[in-house]
Order: sequence, then structure tokens, then C-alpha cells
Amino acid sequence: MPVLLLCRGEANAKATLRQAIEARYGRTPPAIEKIKIGFAGRTHIKLGPMTSWVPVEAEASFVFPTHLRWDFTVKPLKLPVQKGVEAYDGKIYRTQRVLGQNKETIQTDIIASARGRLWQMAAILLTPMSDYYIEMKQCGKHCLKAVNTKLHDSVEIHLRHNHTIDYAVVQCQNPDSGRIQNLYLRLSETQIPVDGLMLPQQVAAFWDNAPYFEMSPVSVNMHPNLPDDHFTLGAEAASH
Repeated sequence: MPVLLLCRGEANAKATLRQAIEARYGRTPPAIEKIKIGFAGRTHIKLGPMTSWVPVEAEASFVFPTHLRWDFTVKPLKLPVQKGVEAYDGKIYRTQRVLGQNKETIQTDIIASARGRLWQMAAILLTPMSDYYIEMKQCGKHCLKAVNTKLHDSVEIHLRHNHTIDYAVVQCQNPDSGRIQNLYLRLSETQIPVDGLMLPQQVAAFWDNAPYFEMSPVSVNMHPNLPDDHFTLGAEAASH
């Protein structure tokens, strides 16, 4: 069955999006409204005076277009395991480190950063781009700009000649540095099925030119149970 594009925008941009969706999923793409994806890989963090790569496991939960949660566990060699959570419930951004107290904010730039990163992840999954509240624009021969008209956020998607995604980029506040930077998600050209969903074999993230993480998808739940407190770091979060 052909891809059903309900998005608005330029005809050539919509045609390019269709090619990208079919390059990932073929002609029967999945409808993705909520999803949980597990990752494993490594992240670049500062340990004392030096910055090093250390093993990391992560889990991303999404309810598009408004909810995001990112759980991660960093396992530096011979040092205590570090755990953390960040979540956005459509209104408030929350973070938690280890068993510390939750921190909440409605600060505009931090909220915009969380939304931008949510929108960027939606972009690399592609099918959320086909919804009616999306406006697609061409920003180059192999570049699409997707604007979420509900949230007024945008992301650029840069494609290879074979229509697979090379990278997606958003400009937002880095929650670690506090600075406005470009966040790049660069996808491997190789794609693999993970629990029935075709995904890039690896995702590499960069804040500007600085490496952030390299991870591969290891599990997918297309129909997760995601109660409200999953995104508000309620009692359920305390068990992590």
C-alpha cells in the first residue's frame, strides 16, 4: 500500500519524504504514535580532568508529538554506575539523577530544547512526519525541513543519494552546557530490523562538532504501556 501523506507543504518536499519513508520501510510503513526503544553503546563524558568514552545503556519513550522520556545508565570502568532520567510531559521538563530529588522547570529555553530533541527523534523515525500538523519544505536537493505547526518546532533532515537519512539537525540548548548549539543525529546507512521495525544500525550524536554518544537500537516496543506518571517522574520513576 502506498504511503499516505497527510502533511502539508511543497509537493516536491512531500515527494522526497515519501522516497525517504520507502527507503526505510518499503511501501507498508508502520504508524508510530507511541514507542519505546532500547539502546546500547557508549557516551563521551568528563571523568575528572579528562573526557572519555564509557559504556551506556538507554531507553527512549515517546508519545508523539508531545511526550518524551530518556532513561540512561552510564557504566564507567571501576567507578560507580551513574543513572539519570529526563522527561517532558508536554508542559514541564523534569530531570532526575541517581536517587536525587526531581528537578522541574517551565523555563522557555529548556522546554524548547526538550521539544526540539523530541521532534528530531520523530524525524529520524520518518512516519510521524507524514501527519496532518506537519509542514514540509525543501531546503536543498537532498534536504527537507519539517515544521511541527502544533509546537512551532522545526528540524532539518539531510538525505543520501539513495534517500536514506544521513543526519538530522536541530538548534537547541544543550542541557549540560547551557549553551545554544546544533545537535546532530547521524544515522548509519546500514539498516537492521529490531523487533520488526527497520532502524538504522547506529545513531551517532554530536553537539556541534563534539561527540555526544554512539548507540545502536537493541529493542523496540511498538505498543508500550506509558501511563501519565511515566513522563512526570512520579512513583513509577523511583523504581529506576
